Amino acid sequence: MEVRKKQRPMQSSLNVSERRTSTRARIPEIGFCEEKHRLLRQFLSAIQELNAIQAQQTRAVIEGDGDFTRFDVLLHLAQERKDQAKYAWIAHVEEHRCHGGE
Repeated sequence: MEVRKKQRPMQSSLNVSERRTSTRARIPEIGFCEEKHRLLRQFLSAIQELNAIQAQQTRAVIEGDGDFTRFDVLLHLAQERKDQAKYAWIAHVEEHRCHGGE
């Protein structure tokens, strides 16, 4: 004779999620934050710009260009733009709490 254990019905993930957030402050869910994505694109563009200048300087060094230091000021300015874009994105995400999802 087969003995079956009594199974509990599965709880929906919504209930589990609600229980987890009930102890924390309610954070509104944002499906898509256009500003966050704009700032992220700006940050990624600044990273690409910095990488391109670094690649040019690296190529100059490899090719024996004695004037490879001409890239230093450009690298400094590109690094500043990258940092500004990064911190603008971080500040927006922290202020608006739109870090999850899209």
